[in-house]
Amino acid sequence: MILAVRQSGVEAVSSIALSVCALLLGACAAAVWVLVVRLGKVEKKLAPLDRLEEIQKAITKTQEDTGALDLRRIEHALIDIRDGQKRVEDRMLAVLEAAQGGPRIPGALVTAGAAPGSAHGSNSGSALADRIVTRLLALGYERIQLVTPLAKIAELAEGKTDGEVTVEARRDGAACKGRIFVKQAAIADVQIQSAYSVFP
Repeated sequence: MILAVRQSGVEAVSSIALSVCALLLGACAAAVWVLVVRLGKVEKKLAPLDRLEEIQKAITKTQEDTGALDLRRIEHALIDIRDGQKRVEDRMLAVLEAAQGGPRIPGALVTAGAAPGSAHGSNSGSALADRIVTRLLALGYERIQLVTPLAKIAELAEGKTDGEVTVEARRDGAACKGRIFVKQAAIADVQIQSAYSVFP
């Protein structure tokens, strides 16, 4: 009888131990499953970081290509293009003026049918004013106003004196002020700044 009680006690303890082991194994299995799911989520989040190597290679290649550029040569090429554009523009203006009245007389715009040299100062002043407005429009300015009186512009257009024409305009919504330098009845230089940079 004592032996039967001992065997039943041992069986009870062993069954309890087996139950506890089964519970522990189930808990471990659940923990492993949770870890696997979380690792999968972490891998998905880290997947875009794999492209960082490709981006780094592209940046390195761009830096090498940029280092190979000779900035002085590019600057000289841009200066040549600017000078060529200015020569072409001056030549086009000379051709247009010559087409309206024969050979170009500095500052004189002869209307069709009129004799060369009979153009009035106001016509030549208007022609120079039109050229100034056209130049500023080509540079991206709008709402252009010539502050200098037309009589002064006509004097500059005759080519007897050199001077400047004061202008006000807008560019990208900002008010701008500046001067157009006229030499021998031709536009020599344009200096315009935003109003906020003119007044500190």
